Amino acid sequence: MPCIMRIYFSKFCMASIEIYGNYSVILNDHLVCLVQMARNTRFGHNEVPPPPPPPPPTPAELLATLVEGQQMLNEAMQTMAQQNRGGRHARQGGEANQYSNFKDFHDTKPPVFKEASEPLEANEWLHTLEQKFHLLRVTKELKTEYAAHQLEGKAGVWWSHYRTSLPANAVVTWDQFKTAFRDTYIPLMTIKHTEFMNLTQGTKSLTEYLHAFNNLSRYATEFVDTDAKKLASFKRGLEPKLSKNMAGNKSTTFNEFVSDALTQENSNAIYAASKNRKRAYEVGASQSKTPVTSKPAYHPPNAVTRYRPS
Repeated sequence: MPCIMRIYFSKFCMASIEIYGNYSVILNDHLVCLVQMARNTRFGHNEVPPPPPPPPPTPAELLATLVEGQQMLNEAMQTMAQQNRGGRHARQGGEANQYSNFKDFHDTKPPVFKEASEPLEANEWLHTLEQKFHLLRVTKELKTEYAAHQLEGKAGVWWSHYRTSLPANAVVTWDQFKTAFRDTYIPLMTIKHTEFMNLTQGTKSLTEYLHAFNNLSRYATEFVDTDAKKLASFKRGLEPKLSKNMAGNKSTTFNEFVSDALTQENSNAIYAASKNRKRAYEVGASQSKTPVTSKPAYHPPNAVTRYRPS
């Protein structure tokens, strides 16, 4: 490509030189004509003078010619770029290829699927392949074959078992593949949706509750597709004490409310810790005031008293 650009640039430069050369020739012809007219006048020749030469181009006309040449060069470069992009889809005979091959698909770096800890991961894998196929010319049957090459591990075993359950030489379309794949790897999306609806903070910290909320909300997007819906769903699951503390909060966005709730939770924790220390101190003080039972004093035997036999 750079070599072709240099060739066209060289041609453009030659055209520019040629224009300047023509300009010099015109000036020279004009000068010769003027000299010839002067000679005829001097020697009294009655010859009919030749017609005057065409006027030389003005600088503006010359500049316009250069600009036109530049535009022609740009158009030629754009045409070459389009032909280069379409070259890999052309056959040797010059006919456009109808389908993209597996190498074209592999060059888009499609992801590999082995197994999914979350059903949404399987759905995202399908969505990514759909985006890759939009860049190529692929039939529905070839989409299935190309996608099957990206299944590895447990997913590859599943595909092998699925193919053996079909009649021999059966063709699996892309829609059939997606249906079978979703039935296997994405049936839990309904369960995750229910988990989101039943999610509450409980004994979890606010940060832990927020993480679970963000994770499960992906399966119930209709409840978080606006900031107001997301905020209402989040408030619904707060633990009672924090929910009571935040009842008068005036935040209008989800992020502002979460920030205020974290601050309130920290204040509640500080207050609870202070209250526990006070209670421990009061218990210790009450124990220190309990009267201690005194022991009887020890009296040693009288040393003067002696034993006298009877």
